[in-house]
Amino acid sequence: MRIPVIDLHEDISTYYLLAGGGEPLADFRDDVAGRDADIPKYIRGNVKLVFASIAPSIVTFRPEESVRLKKLYGRWTPAIGYRVPQSIILEHFSIYYRLVETYPELMIIESVNDIEKVFNEENRIGLLIHLEGAEAIDDPYDLVLLKKLGLRSIGITWNYNNKYGSGCMSKKDYGLTPEGEELVKTANKIGIIIDIAHASKRTALETIEASSKPVIISHANIRRFVDTPRNVDDEILEALNKNKGVIGLSAIGPIISSKSKPTLEDLVQHFLYLYEKYGSDIIAIGTDFHGLLGLPAPEGLESIDKIQTLLEKLREKGLSDNDLRKIAHENALRVIKTNLT
Repeated sequence: MRIPVIDLHEDISTYYLLAGGGEPLADFRDDVAGRDADIPKYIRGNVKLVFASIAPSIVTFRPEESVRLKKLYGRWTPAIGYRVPQSIILEHFSIYYRLVETYPELMIIESVNDIEKVFNEENRIGLLIHLEGAEAIDDPYDLVLLKKLGLRSIGITWNYNNKYGSGCMSKKDYGLTPEGEELVKTANKIGIIIDIAHASKRTALETIEASSKPVIISHANIRRFVDTPRNVDDEILEALNKNKGVIGLSAIGPIISSKSKPTLEDLVQHFLYLYEKYGSDIIAIGTDFHGLLGLPAPEGLESIDKIQTLLEKLREKGLSDNDLRKIAHENALRVIKTNLT
């Protein structure tokens, strides 16, 4: 039985803005070998909803930043910069709206009713628009305007610092700022989900404390297995559990295992760690497909159509069908509904 899946993070618009980002380019309805995700792969994987990310940044050359990113991800990665991010996000929004106009299988998710629609219709995939980092937000009230464009989820930071909080690469972890607290309160008030992936430890903990609603860690892994600031430790996980939020475990190979070729079994260990320590209510899926930018996915989960293989592996490890439904979509759906209503 194929269980419906919610993926808490994919960089679909970035795939187009970066001319594939190293993946083969083709029509999104084509089933392309070597591409992380496309409509046929969503259908095969029974993926019903994707947090469709907007990364309002540019790829650039800053060798000192690439050195720091290599320490974070284990491999050389091009530097990321921000240049007029307010204009860049408009292009991302335009891509998502053009995608749903071009492909009737896709639809923008703006309400709980929209989610119920895609779950009840065969071969239908919802895109919930997410802003990865708040660099493009001049004022927390901007969220009111962006919600009218379709935004339903926002990350406090990417890896870098901004005026709302400290990123996980920060040399000094100053946490959530007063502006960040206001951003969280505004998001809670108007029904936008808060994401603390990429945030520093203090920012993550203070965001959870400031939020009156469950938050997500959309795409990360467990620091016990790979000691990188991009992963999360037990103090954050305990706070997230009390908040009734969820963590979407990612397919980012270097933060799953320090081995040169991480495997699906390596990723399964992250799921089992969470399951054994916190139970199944905290666990979700957040692949980061289309955003790997050359970083390897684990062998056995190279693309989204193989997500049911991951669930089957977890079943083999003793997880029940009830646990698997929670991990695949029910936990994420609970957090979405709590925030959007």
